[in-house]
Amino acid sequence: MIIKILSSLVSFSAVRYNTDKIDRGMGELMVARNFGALDHLSGIRPQDYINYFKLLAAGNSRISKPQFHAVISADGKSASAWELSVLAERWLEKMGYGKNPYLIVFHADTDHHHVHLVSCRVDRDGKKISSGFERIRAVAALNALQGIDAEMVCKKDIDSALAYHFSTTAQFKLLLENKGYGLQAVDGKLELFRYGQVLGRVDMNLINARLSALDKKRAAELRQIFFKYLPAYSPRLVPVPISDYRSLSPVRYSSEFSAFALKKLGFEIVFHSAEGKLPYGYTIIDHHSQHVFKGSEVMPLKEMLSIEVSSQSCEVKVLDRLDVLHLLKQTVEEPDPGNVSEFREEIRAAEYGANEITPLELKDDIDDEAILGRKRARKGMARTNTR
Repeated sequence: MIIKILSSLVSFSAVRYNTDKIDRGMGELMVARNFGALDHLSGIRPQDYINYFKLLAAGNSRISKPQFHAVISADGKSASAWELSVLAERWLEKMGYGKNPYLIVFHADTDHHHVHLVSCRVDRDGKKISSGFERIRAVAALNALQGIDAEMVCKKDIDSALAYHFSTTAQFKLLLENKGYGLQAVDGKLELFRYGQVLGRVDMNLINARLSALDKKRAAELRQIFFKYLPAYSPRLVPVPISDYRSLSPVRYSSEFSAFALKKLGFEIVFHSAEGKLPYGYTIIDHHSQHVFKGSEVMPLKEMLSIEVSSQSCEVKVLDRLDVLHLLKQTVEEPDPGNVSEFREEIRAAEYGANEITPLELKDDIDDEAILGRKRARKGMARTNTR
């Protein structure tokens, strides 16, 4: 399960977004509660709900953006519409919205069942419902409802990362970043946190003691795997919007080959790039053998990108350096950094990224707001090209 609290808005446009989904057979109204007389009427129009919300919001003119909108998503089809709706109501109660009017609409139009929750940030007494530490409270409430111990999950993630073979501390950090943790070094320990809450610590001496030399045999095997499958699966880089709160840019980079490798070959390719720039390198996380490699130890990025699939002969064509630079400029389009429709975000709100997601972690943006890489230097983290 993951949860996303969407941006507050002046209008209650989330009502029409969800009712439009219902009209198109892509959603189902599960709960409409605490709407006074409307609860006992039939044939309620979307505007009726909007007017009720607006009337409530008028009780506090200081709240300029009174719409409350959240999404709770299951992993795949693991939860039914009814189960998600029951969970959503209990979660709203814990967040202080239990007595406010709210709508819960089930969507099954993505690979992951999810519900949208719409309410008003102003209560019946004209007071603002607390939004202090909202994201921390949101995940804490959902964890409590599901019986999830976040610190225990963190400990398991640390133990799992320590089981891998890595040659730099930056590679170890990447294993944990891929799990969605923020990291900071404090007094000789690496702290793991999410939204300001420290969930675990690992001694830097322990990490350093786990550093190991490059496994040249496995690196050579991976290189041969690259040569075997690159002719069939394109290495061309494409920007992909990600559902990940751990970074500051709206995209990361992927390729047909990297997606195939993760799904079928048991290793993950993580491309590294500065904000607004094309990737300059990559790391290979080999889950099959539990090794982490700097990409250049297997195949330099330029060499990988120089291999082009011939659609007619399926032969490998090796391009020169100028062709590679031209290929990058032609095939990688930078995303529009401007305003993205909130509801386009919502469509993606229930979509999991390619990476494994820790149960019930709060994704600051399960939608388009999420992005590629954190500013590592500002966080005191090692440069990614040391991986």
